[in-house]
Amino acid sequence: MHLDIPTAMNLAATLALLVGLGVAYAARGYPAEVAGPVRVWVYGLLLQPVPYVLFALRGDIHDLFSIVFANGLLVAAFALQMHALRLFNARPARVPLFAGFVATTLVGEALLTWFWPSLPLRIVLVSLVIILLVGFGLSALRRRHGVRTRAEQLLGGIFVVGAGLLAARVVVQPAAVGFDGAPAATLQGIVFTYAALMPVVATSAFMLMVGDRLARDVNRLATRDPLTGVYNRHTLAELANRAYVDAIRLGRPLSIVSFDIDHFKRINDEFGHEAGDAALCRFAGILSENLRGSDILARMGGEEFIALLPDTDEAAARTLAETLRQRIADSGFEVSGWPVPLRASIGVGTLDASAPGVGDLLRATDVALHTAKRAGRNRVVAASQLDAHACEMPAALAAMS
Repeated sequence: MHLDIPTAMNLAATLALLVGLGVAYAARGYPAEVAGPVRVWVYGLLLQPVPYVLFALRGDIHDLFSIVFANGLLVAAFALQMHALRLFNARPARVPLFAGFVATTLVGEALLTWFWPSLPLRIVLVSLVIILLVGFGLSALRRRHGVRTRAEQLLGGIFVVGAGLLAARVVVQPAAVGFDGAPAATLQGIVFTYAALMPVVATSAFMLMVGDRLARDVNRLATRDPLTGVYNRHTLAELANRAYVDAIRLGRPLSIVSFDIDHFKRINDEFGHEAGDAALCRFAGILSENLRGSDILARMGGEEFIALLPDTDEAAARTLAETLRQRIADSGFEVSGWPVPLRASIGVGTLDASAPGVGDLLRATDVALHTAKRAGRNRVVAASQLDAHACEMPAALAAMS
């Protein structure tokens, strides 16, 4: 394979510059969650043309620029992009370490250019440093739970291919080639071709990752309560209908537990709405920590929450409700160092002949909840404990179907 290296470097510089400017323009106005990582990625992308131009000018400018600074800037560009990945996936920053890689490259390239001149060792140094940086990028893509998205798999594959080429470049040393337009060795040509295409392909994969994140955020806003992060009322209605269909089809029990924070208005009035928001988040956190992965928790509005419990009969639901009531009471919630009682009234309902549909079950559970509040609060009441003929449905519940 024959490739004119200055041409490849100029092509790589042009592509990196155009892609970097395009991403910088397109990403304006992104949410803060992704804007920071994208900005850092663009910094790395816009830095890449500089070393490529310096490489192309080898022989026409001083080696300090075409070798030492060029390789140092190339490593810095990769370091910025790996840092962007770590920011994007909330991995620990490695800024001092990455800065150390850049410094090592500068010092090493200077020594191997003037004190112990060696093209093979310069190639080994830069290749190994970039392979190490790629390793940090791959670790940023690793997930402890769940499967990586296709965009993440694509970017990881690009990194693996690049690391493999650099490793081969270390093992199979190409012949010394001047940057005067002479044909490069086959491996050298492949490496430079990859370097020219990598900014476009890797950036495309990274932006696909950003798109996936934005899509998930939009879906989250549509289905989740923005304050507590649990499902919202609308989503609960959909999930409850699905759970009901599954329970009927499979002949399994289905229970609902309804929670209402006692004297919540007092918390807002005495400590402010920020304290009220903190109480809601703490309350939702306690419930989430003690529910199963298959259970569904939603905020119905205000201080009312509902937990949907598939495969749970009334006895198990009442036991869980009592456990949750006690853990809420023992939560030790504080506002600015002042203890604030956090209590809950809880209603429990289970799908049976008295509540044959999901709407009936929600109404029966809500009646049980209001009975718990009228009976003194901070207690659990099951729908089966109520006299059905004595239960007076609230007008709002009676309108539900």
